[in-house]
Amino acid sequence: MKSVFSGAALAAALAVPLTGHSFSYDVLVGTASGQLTTGFLAHGGVPPGGGFAVDSITGQHLYPASFGDFAGGPRATNDPGFQGFTGTLPAGTIVSAQGMGYLEYWAPATPAWALPPSGEQVRLYGGIPTDISLAYVFCQTGGLLCDPALAAQYPSYAQGTAFSASGVSGPNPAIIDDADAAGAFHAHLDWFIEQPGGTPATGAYLVTFALVADGYRASEPAKILFNYGLTDAQYQAAFDARVFSVTPPIPEPPAVLLMLAGIAFLTVWCRRSRTALI
Repeated sequence: MKSVFSGAALAAALAVPLTGHSFSYDVLVGTASGQLTTGFLAHGGVPPGGGFAVDSITGQHLYPASFGDFAGGPRATNDPGFQGFTGTLPAGTIVSAQGMGYLEYWAPATPAWALPPSGEQVRLYGGIPTDISLAYVFCQTGGLLCDPALAAQYPSYAQGTAFSASGVSGPNPAIIDDADAAGAFHAHLDWFIEQPGGTPATGAYLVTFALVADGYRASEPAKILFNYGLTDAQYQAAFDARVFSVTPPIPEPPAVLLMLAGIAFLTVWCRRSRTALI
C-alpha cells in the first residue's frame, strides 16, 4: 500500500472532477550526486508560454501553467505533474514540494512583476499520509483504531499549502508521491487560485518550490508561472518578462520592512545630530 494518498485521490475526496486535456507536462524528477534535480517532460503538445525555460532573474527553471484547463473549474489546474522513471529513487521514498519565498503577480495593465493584490493566494493540495487519513476516518466513524493525535493533523493537510504575498502557509513541504517498487512515480496535484470572498485578479502568478526527499539534498529552486484569465499574447508577455528580463527581483516583504526601518532610524539619527551641532 502506498504511504500517501495522491493529489488525484484528494481531489476526488473533495468532489473536484478531473479530466484530461489536449496536453499535459511534468516536472521530470531525477538525481545527481545525491541531489534531486528538475527537468521537463511534455505530453501531447506544447503548453502555454512555449514550455520549459529558465527565469533570467533567478536562473531557476520556469514552468508554464494555466488555471481553467481542466474540469475542476476556471480557477483550477493539475499541471504540472511530477514524474520519476524506473530506478529514480528507492522504493517508498516520498517526494515533496517545499514552498519557498512568496507569491508574485503580473497585471496586464501595468506589465511588471510585483506583489499580488491583498488576499490573493495560490493553493496546492498535496498528498495526505495514509496513517493520518485512516485515523481521521476511524475517528469520524467511531472505529476502534481511532487515534485522536493523528486525526487532529488531517485538517491541516486537507486545507492545502497556500502561497501568498506574505509567504507560504499550511503543510510545507506538500507531499507529491512515493516511489513504487520499481523506484518510479507519477502524480498530478491540484492547484487553485483564490481570493477569499471575491474574484481573483486577472493576471499571471508565480510560485517557487524545491523538491525534497529523505536521503537527498533538496533540488535547486524552480518556479511555476500560472495564467489566470490572460489572453495567449498577454500570458506570453508575462512569461517573456521572466525569461528575458534583467530587472532585479522584487524585495521580499520582510526585507522591505527592514529597509524602511533602517531609513527611519537614519532620519532620526540625522535630526539628532543636527540638534547636537546647534
